[in-house]
Amino acid sequence: MTFTSTPSFPGRPFTSSSHSTCEAVRASTTMTWMGPRMSTDKQALLSDEQREAALQALVGSNPTAIIQAANLLSGDSTTTPRLLELLEVESRPASRQGILFALSWHGDVSLWGLMLRILADVQEAPVVRGQAAEGVAYLFYKVQPETEEFELAARTLLKALEDPSLEVRYGVIFALGASRHLSFLPVLEALIEDPTPVPGWNDTIGRKAADAIESLTWGRE
Repeated sequence: MTFTSTPSFPGRPFTSSSHSTCEAVRASTTMTWMGPRMSTDKQALLSDEQREAALQALVGSNPTAIIQAANLLSGDSTTTPRLLELLEVESRPASRQGILFALSWHGDVSLWGLMLRILADVQEAPVVRGQAAEGVAYLFYKVQPETEEFELAARTLLKALEDPSLEVRYGVIFALGASRHLSFLPVLEALIEDPTPVPGWNDTIGRKAADAIESLTWGRE
């Protein structure tokens, strides 16, 4: 089981916090993040042994094992409580990112507030905040516009779009494209000409904004 990417969102490598570890991960695996991996309606439950092994690997020190564990756990929504427990005590960015990746695919709208809090927390590592933005993106379809939950997301995302971290801004652009809300269109259009490369992802802010606009407007013409 691997992370896969779509034409509208070229795959982003699932990385840890350090540059050297990022390079090791890229060299050892083809897994990517921020792209539809599997339907949350068709999740395969893990055996007890698989579940425990994956949970242990997720908080281990092997970056490749963390990626593999995150992939496995993302397909088993029964692990949500255990993952939340790990998130409470785990401080390392690579593991926190892996935990959030798995949670992002569980389709649990009760995690909406958690994802937004982590995205807004400037004390979190950029890769963790970017992953939280992805989690918001995959839950947007469950949140109705003009609700308090939607408005909170809009404020959080627009503020994070000004963050100095490209990692965070990149994730926010993806989330805005997934929002189904055309009010974000001018914000995204203003970024189309931004040639700033996003290190490690073979992409730019402008191209990602164009992809987000395509996602936002798809089927509306």
